[in-house]
Amino acid sequence: MLNGLEIEAYQMNDLSMVCVEDHAAANKVTDQTLVGKNVFASGLLRPGTQSFISPLSLRYALQDRFKVSTERGHYTITPSTFVVLNEGQRGEISVEANATPRAVTLVFEQKYMSDVARSFSAPLVSALEIDRDGIVVRFPECIQHDTAFEIGPKLRSLSAACLRGDSIESVADKFRAVTECVVLVYSAASRQIESIDSVRPGTRAELYRRIQRAYVYIQDAYNEELCLEKIARVACMSPHHFHRVFSQVYGITPLRALADRRMQMAHRLLETTDTPVSAICRAVGYHSAPTFSNLFRAKFGLPPSLLQQRSRRVRMQ
Repeated sequence: MLNGLEIEAYQMNDLSMVCVEDHAAANKVTDQTLVGKNVFASGLLRPGTQSFISPLSLRYALQDRFKVSTERGHYTITPSTFVVLNEGQRGEISVEANATPRAVTLVFEQKYMSDVARSFSAPLVSALEIDRDGIVVRFPECIQHDTAFEIGPKLRSLSAACLRGDSIESVADKFRAVTECVVLVYSAASRQIESIDSVRPGTRAELYRRIQRAYVYIQDAYNEELCLEKIARVACMSPHHFHRVFSQVYGITPLRALADRRMQMAHRLLETTDTPVSAICRAVGYHSAPTFSNLFRAKFGLPPSLLQQRSRRVRMQ
């Protein structure tokens, strides 16, 4: 049983085929494993709760959402979030009634993951917990947003390639690209955990999980009415304590992170659409067009209207 999906695997030399039961459609979808014992699996999850013992795996959703609970935390998995669970981790997957999440699970062979980690320079992966044989022992368990190291597009590209039945070579390359992102994301997380001013490692890890939950919230709810107090409640921390720890982890304040996210999304809309600037202002959470324009100019060195004009000319060429 994997990720709440019933899986029947057939080993063929160095490759495998994985049949995933799609409970909602009452048929079977065939996906491929990718390299050696690495596995890609995708299918619809049934409503309800199911226990599991996890391999080293990444949990993601192509549609809707589901929840993963372990002894370390509770994580809402959506098309913009993911979590990596360590081998042997016990937990539960929960799906709400009437939900139809299409879950994606990537299972990593421990040696393969470690070989990928060793392909990076030492400073990039020095924070990971690696034993004397060079095997990554444990990743810090915490929710991550799919903007981290641009892993989201790579996950979706891998999923599409597997479901299309692309060549093994193409799928393997895409699988490795995701694996490299996983190493970078969680190596950075390890360093961020160490940056927290706390004596006990367990306390640092718990504070980081809370801060990360709030960070994901900022990334997804940037267009809502947000303030420090509201964001701090997501982390279950007092505003003062949350502000201090968040700043230690990310090097910027929570409200600066919110502003950066809003500017990032506004830049994307201005580059790719002809939506009026006033509408983009509201779409990213601002009510004052002059305030939005001033902040955008300070961030990117030109007013939003000029960026949109230049981008429109480029798209029309």
